[in-house]
Amino acid sequence: MHTPEHSGTRVVTVDGSDVIECTGCGFKHVMPLPTPEVLKTFYEDEFYQEERKDYFKEVEEDKDWWMLTYNHYYDLLEKHTKGRKLLDIGSGPGLFLECGNARGWQTLGFEPSPRAGEYARSLGCEVVTDFFTAEQAKRYGPFDAITLNFVLEHVPNPTELIAQARSLLAPGGVLLVVSPNDFNPLQKLLVEHHGYTSWWVVPKHHLNYFDIESASRLLVSRDMAVIEREATYPLELFLLSGRNYVEHPELGRVCHSERKAFESALYRHKSDLIQKMFIDWAKQGIGREVVSISKKG
Repeated sequence: MHTPEHSGTRVVTVDGSDVIECTGCGFKHVMPLPTPEVLKTFYEDEFYQEERKDYFKEVEEDKDWWMLTYNHYYDLLEKHTKGRKLLDIGSGPGLFLECGNARGWQTLGFEPSPRAGEYARSLGCEVVTDFFTAEQAKRYGPFDAITLNFVLEHVPNPTELIAQARSLLAPGGVLLVVSPNDFNPLQKLLVEHHGYTSWWVVPKHHLNYFDIESASRLLVSRDMAVIEREATYPLELFLLSGRNYVEHPELGRVCHSERKAFESALYRHKSDLIQKMFIDWAKQGIGREVVSISKKG
């Protein structure tokens, strides 16, 4: 197992946890990192039950938009692989699996939350309710595509997870990674000139903090060639326009609904335009999430 040495300059301290620019890892992460036992309890017993009580209600409200988004991701995957066997690590409520099934993919999810796994199975998805390990997953593989949707920020060793995922890919297989684009230029602008604190740093939930470049470096360090790079809608635009959803959470869903309406209109009628915007945002380092597709040589 690749276990880097954790050392580097402290970037910020939130809730008693330091975020460092780790020279060993090549990306920012909290120190100290939680133990596997703490993470297991949190994601099996607390995350959806206590921390995200409205999550499944919001999933239903957002489903049409999620399906448009996920169909875009499958379009990207299908550009680079003819195979249709997919593993979704950290599959949550299973919408990505459901979308793939509708497109003729053979899909499998790994999800530690029993509640999320049960929800996914209610959609007709095949899910292993457990933390992902390559040893357990290899009997189902190899896979033409593996996806990590909002996973790398939660795990104590992203470098090892990428290596494990790579080991399960068929020759020429592709890996889709979606992760928050943190400490990005718009966030820094808000902190340095508009009186905001680093609101995106949530040590209980997110252990790692990637940006456009560090996400690519992580993939390249594990012998993955980055072939597509996009960024999602820059939600910080709402904050810069005076819509302070950080201090007024009730504004969060309002802004989210406006973002959904904007993207949905483009997905349906100007898909080429929205993809160009995603690519341009990534080139500028802005956008709330980084989306990377990389290929196994």
